[in-house]
Amino acid sequence: MGPFTETKWVVCHGPEVVHFGELTVGSSMMTGQPNCEHFDTEQEAVARAEELGYVFPVEEEPTPLALD
Repeated sequence: MGPFTETKWVVCHGPEVVHFGELTVGSSMMTGQPNCEHFDTEQEAVARAEELGYVFPVEEEPTPLALD
């Protein structure tokens, strides 16, 4: 798939696995998943990924060090 001339978001999925990613201009990709869908907007891709059961990681804020 690619190279892309504009940013795309991809959702690749197979039996019991879902992958989500962003591909920037000039990027291309290969996957072993049997299904790979690309979207023009992040919102569409997020909705599809969640529909397929993808769970987005929660980014934690680093804990500041206490200075005595």
